[in-house]
Amino acid sequence: MIKSQKLLKSSNRTNNGTMRTQVAFQGVGLDTSFDGRGGDPIELFKTYADVYSPSNKDLTILGSQNVKNGVTIKIRDPLTGYQPKNDDKVVIDDSRYSGKEWNIIDIQQDFHDRTFLKLILKGTNLNE
Repeated sequence: MIKSQKLLKSSNRTNNGTMRTQVAFQGVGLDTSFDGRGGDPIELFKTYADVYSPSNKDLTILGSQNVKNGVTIKIRDPLTGYQPKNDDKVVIDDSRYSGKEWNIIDIQQDFHDRTFLKLILKGTNLNE
């Protein structure tokens, strides 16, 4: 095994034990209303994720978007089953994040190891 491959394997701290928070990805359904302002949200994909505070690199990305609250999640790469897009919304099933809908700011794929996707999220309140 090449030394760089060993480093890739040992640097990955996410595993099945750390992915315990359920997240749901939502998109906008077909609009059947008269005014044409968007349809009801539909669930596109549901999975478990490792949810944590953004790192300094993630905060730099969020800072350029002028975001006050953000979170980083890591999910298993669903490959062809679903690929997240920036216009999808994320709902995190945790009492600390209740009443919040998260917009996807950045999707970081690992091209050497297609095991996980890292998503940087921006929070918005559902009541607003």
